[in-house]
This record gives sequence, structure tokens and C-alpha cells, in this order.
Amino acid sequence: MVKLAILHQTLPTYMQQTPPEESRHLEVVLNASDLETFHKGLQSVQPRVLVLDLSLLGSFPEKQVRALEEAIKPDLTMIVYAFAKWEVVEALRGEKRHVLRAPISVRALRANLVNLIVRSLVHNPARPAAPATATAVGALPTEPPPKRRFDDVQLARLQEVIPNVECECPNQVADLVLALNAFENYSHACKNRNADDAKVHAMLARVTGHARALMEAAMTELCAFEKIDVGHLPHRDVSAPTNAG
Repeated sequence: MVKLAILHQTLPTYMQQTPPEESRHLEVVLNASDLETFHKGLQSVQPRVLVLDLSLLGSFPEKQVRALEEAIKPDLTMIVYAFAKWEVVEALRGEKRHVLRAPISVRALRANLVNLIVRSLVHNPARPAAPATATAVGALPTEPPPKRRFDDVQLARLQEVIPNVECECPNQVADLVLALNAFENYSHACKNRNADDAKVHAMLARVTGHARALMEAAMTELCAFEKIDVGHLPHRDVSAPTNAG
């Protein structure tokens, strides 16, 4: 579960009104619509992510963001803005920051947090109903996985595409492929204490890559069934009004 502290007028309410599957693995531990209340609330929670509305950060937003980050050391800070000067937006960018144009949907929020969600699931896995055996799992693949079929832009559009039937499978499978991509990359980049660590991380990256390839093949079949042309997916209309505010 990824814990969020949100400084925003409408986003927390909007998240509560969305289907549970769209906000799964996310927990809002603090929400406020004014900076003073937000500052005070942070003293009693330990969020991994800050979601901040630029318009609520006052006249010196970059200074306020630094102060918040120094107070809790988040894994990621997301700053949402509607209109702002170019130099303000550029000053807010950083290694552990995402600066996003409003409005932001819950699905887009999850997409930006997919790396943290995967890390959370890896470090806190759900307890299996019964221990798996080598016979049940089968031999792990030893050859390198196939290259990716879908890039991040295509997957992001598949997250938003409206299918021809009342089914969100294309959206959900896109979420899953993005998560597998994220963990595959995470395993490649994970720090190794010794040679044994390196072998385990290489195995995780390789096996995840094969799982990702299988899901990409399933996505290809699903798109054919839904008559979705991945090469000509429309851009999401970000100018259309939403409840995200």
C-alpha cells in the first residue's frame, strides 16, 4: 500500500467517488485544502508520496515544496498545476518530483505511482493461500525475455481507451503490463551486496520480462478482439472537463 498526503481542494473527494479498483494499493493518510493544516497533519503521518496543488503553495511554491520534503523525506512529490509561468514549473522539477498539468484522473495518478506500487507489493507481498511447489510452478526460463511490444505512450493510451463492450480489460491489462515493465526495470537497477544478490535480481528481471511478454501477447489478442488499433490510438482529450478539479 502506498500512502499519500494530498494538498488539494477536490482530489481526495474525487478518489472516494471512483471505483475501488482505480485507487487500489493507494491509501490517503492526510488530505487538506490549506497549507497550514497540511503542515500540521504531516507531523502525525508518514506518507511516501506528496500530492500538491500548486495554487495552494503560496507565493514561493518551490520553497514550500522543499520545506515539506525536508520534513518527511517522501519517495515522490507530485505537483499539479492548471496555469503557471514556465520558469515556476521548471524550478519545481526534480529527481523525485513529477510536475503534472491539471486535471489529473485517479488512473493517471496510479500510472505515475506504478513504480512505488510495485515496490510496495514486492516488499510486502500478500500471503499465498498455500505454498507453491517446484512441480506446480515449473522451471524458470533461462533465456533472455523478448523485447517490449508496447511503449509507455501506447500503454498510457490503452489505460484510457474506451472498449467496444462494457469491459475494462484493455485498461486493466495495460496497468498490469506497466507494472511488470516497472518491476523488470527495478530488478535490473536494484543494488547488489554480492554476487548472489546479482544472480537473484537477474533472475527476477528475466522472469518478470517473460511474464511481461506473455501479458503483451494477451494484450495483442485482446486488442484484436476489441478492434483496437494500437498504432492509431487517439490522444486523451485533456481539455474535457472532469471531476478531478
